[in-house]
Amino acid sequence: MNLRVLGCSGSDLPGHNLTAFLVNDTVLLDAGTVTSALDLAAQARIEHIFVSHAHLDHIKDILFLADNLIEFFAGKKRPPLQIHGLPEVLDAIAAHLLNDTIWPDFTVIPENSPVLTYAPMAPGEPVVIGELTVATYPVNHAKAASGYVLWEDGGAKNLAYTGDTGPCDAWWDFCDALPFSLRHLVTEASFPSDMEALATASKHLTPRLLRAELRKLRASPEIHIYHMKAPFAARIEDELERELAGHSYHLLREHDCITI
Repeated sequence: MNLRVLGCSGSDLPGHNLTAFLVNDTVLLDAGTVTSALDLAAQARIEHIFVSHAHLDHIKDILFLADNLIEFFAGKKRPPLQIHGLPEVLDAIAAHLLNDTIWPDFTVIPENSPVLTYAPMAPGEPVVIGELTVATYPVNHAKAASGYVLWEDGGAKNLAYTGDTGPCDAWWDFCDALPFSLRHLVTEASFPSDMEALATASKHLTPRLLRAELRKLRASPEIHIYHMKAPFAARIEDELERELAGHSYHLLREHDCITI
């Protein structure tokens, strides 16, 4: 399993791309930055998007990706690109984004060969895509949000992605109940710890809150940090060095490629 970081920032600033990860060249985890990070040929290889939640920094490039790919669908029999997620998340995208007001509804365009389709997921029920299996489970963020676990080879190669989240016991219980031990965990640290009140109100984590969350997990995976708010990044990095002492972790950067 290969994970390519297209964007991993919690801020939209020059040199800071919004959240999107490309898995095995054909699967996206969130879609905050896609079309500015991949050439058209690479965009055309994408077949699935797993959306954690409907905040714009995680979904905005669904719009431009669909627009770019229309030439690959018009007059052809290519299956539509599937947008996976909790039903509430997909309903929000349909109602507020792909609604013919904000953007054309590419689930019906082109006629008879649409670019996009919705694929609702139930918590804990896996979806199989070739050799890759993906399951989702709710986390504590937005009106509806979920993290994902991806695995191959019966779980020998695996990755968990929390998406954006605040403290959430149920997510860690779900991870602990998997039939394999987690090897890699992508999770967030959005604000420094002295901004815990804001982090809690917006359902995010600080380094101190993240340390407390990791204590709920029996496994000891390699930790990959994303979604740092750029204005506070230096402070967050210093705090992570203290709060995650004893954990194996690194800070994700755009263009990172990780072999799971």
